[in-house]
Amino acid sequence: MTGSYINVAGQEIRVPTATLELVAGDFDDSLPHGVGSALVCTPGRYHPELFGTLVPEIGGPTQARGFVDAPGYHVLYTIDGTRRLVIAAPEHLREPERSWGWQVQLYASRSRDSWGIGDFRDLGQICRIAARQGAGCVLVSPVHAIAPVSHPKDSPYSPASRHFLNLLHIAPGFAPGAERVNLSDLSARGRALNNQRIIDRTEVWALKKEALERIWEAVRDEPNIEFHEFRRQRGRALVRFATWSAIAEDLDSPDWPDWPEELHNSEGPAAARYAYEHADRVDFFSWCQWVAEWQYGRACTEGVDVIADLAVGFDRGSEDAWAFRDQLCFDFEIGAPPDMHNVEGQRWGLPPFSPQMEERTDFSAFRDMVARGLAHTHALRIDHVMQLWRLFWIPRDAGPAEGVYVHYPVDALLAILRLEAMRSRAWIVGEDMGTVAPGMRETMHAIGMLSNCSAVRTPIQDFPELALGTSSTHDQVTIAGLLTGTDAAELRRIGKRSDWAQIERSRRELAEMAHIDPAKPAHRITDADIHDAVVARYRILAQSPSRVVLASFDDVAKVRERPNVPGTIDEYPNWRLALPEPIDTLLDAPLARDVVAVMRETR
Repeated sequence: MTGSYINVAGQEIRVPTATLELVAGDFDDSLPHGVGSALVCTPGRYHPELFGTLVPEIGGPTQARGFVDAPGYHVLYTIDGTRRLVIAAPEHLREPERSWGWQVQLYASRSRDSWGIGDFRDLGQICRIAARQGAGCVLVSPVHAIAPVSHPKDSPYSPASRHFLNLLHIAPGFAPGAERVNLSDLSARGRALNNQRIIDRTEVWALKKEALERIWEAVRDEPNIEFHEFRRQRGRALVRFATWSAIAEDLDSPDWPDWPEELHNSEGPAAARYAYEHADRVDFFSWCQWVAEWQYGRACTEGVDVIADLAVGFDRGSEDAWAFRDQLCFDFEIGAPPDMHNVEGQRWGLPPFSPQMEERTDFSAFRDMVARGLAHTHALRIDHVMQLWRLFWIPRDAGPAEGVYVHYPVDALLAILRLEAMRSRAWIVGEDMGTVAPGMRETMHAIGMLSNCSAVRTPIQDFPELALGTSSTHDQVTIAGLLTGTDAAELRRIGKRSDWAQIERSRRELAEMAHIDPAKPAHRITDADIHDAVVARYRILAQSPSRVVLASFDDVAKVRERPNVPGTIDEYPNWRLALPEPIDTLLDAPLARDVVAVMRETR
């Protein structure tokens, strides 16, 4: 923690004294007696502190004399008896080949067989089509778990847990055992939901839950070796999450602080008693997670690298917060300071981990989260990768301008990331848009981590080579929205502050790029104009130096609305806008074919 920081414009910003005092009250820099800080080393390379009794991740104790041969998480007892976690990791990440792919909001990407929302079966279809088109990867929006309550939350970036999966993405008719039951009535109602553009998660979950309950009733008493092995591997974490899910469903509340006080402790006797008394419901939610894992795993084997998107945090009332509450600082929420693209700053309603508590627990939560994110995929995008270096903490009763940067043990966190990526043969993208710590991008590129660049923020010709380049992100304007002025009009309606002159300059530059008269009134912009603008933008993006570039489903669908407007709740249908046509139709339409041709020519 420091008393000032440099913002994205290069100005020094002083942190209010009240904020510094509040953060200081949550900090205890000392480690327990006899415990030392984590030691990061490279297998086979000498480290001057690596002496003592080493307990390797696999195998029995041995004497360390400056070296450790095997990568992994080891424990070192030094000569004076101090215990230290040893993270033995490779120095570099695997880097992807030069390629292109698709950028997908899974919830919005429906097929004709979807039940009102994109699902894991749809993801498999997207990946198969992408592979046939010559794409190398598909970036999918976060598929983290949400609470199984009557009105599920919409945002994939405010999950209940980053260690489990979203049951709304299950395709019920594709679940093991679905052939044993009649789901025709539910399927018809589910497919009918595709007729409305706005996704109704409340109705989607009601139908999918009933379908899953019918299947569970048919298979619950039968031997299932795969499900049994899944439960064994996930262990206590699965039981805890399934118990939380059962309680949340029973009380119809996704926020554990609102539950009876005796249930606030995830490891307490009341939670254990609830799990025992509601064992069948705990088993049901455990089985649902197995179904989700089974379907997601299959989708990730369809010929391209699926890039999993790791959200920066979780809701303060979530299962993750319930499970790790002793490691969190609930007086704060994380966000971003004001900058030229978000002049009011951002607050995300997500509680931060205490950096000291992460160290005291051997980074167990972070290690498992990264491992789960890479369990089925060969690439991972870390949303707001600045979190590994520092996080912007905002007091709960203050605004973003009163926040402060709190630093994290970045060397250990990066070593964990390299180790888990090595185990999954994965490549890593760090979303680094906004205010970054000094030297952060240099460190990313030195270890082989890709930056995440957006043409909305950075001129395409300035994209670095080691990067994943996009036209925009889920929080930014689409090509159609910019060209037609629809996005600017919507921001004005909502009352968002923006640099209107810069938006108009960007619109005119886009029009000129596509050989459209920049003075042409917005109401006269045609579908053909949008087509030309999308192809022109992606032709330049394809020619960028970046290692990987992505084309957005929203752009090839000519969608004028952005998926999310930061800083809004009810003013805009965030995370609820589906694509206007089924994915197979979209990907075979003339615009998608032209974008694919541009990518294949250059990439």
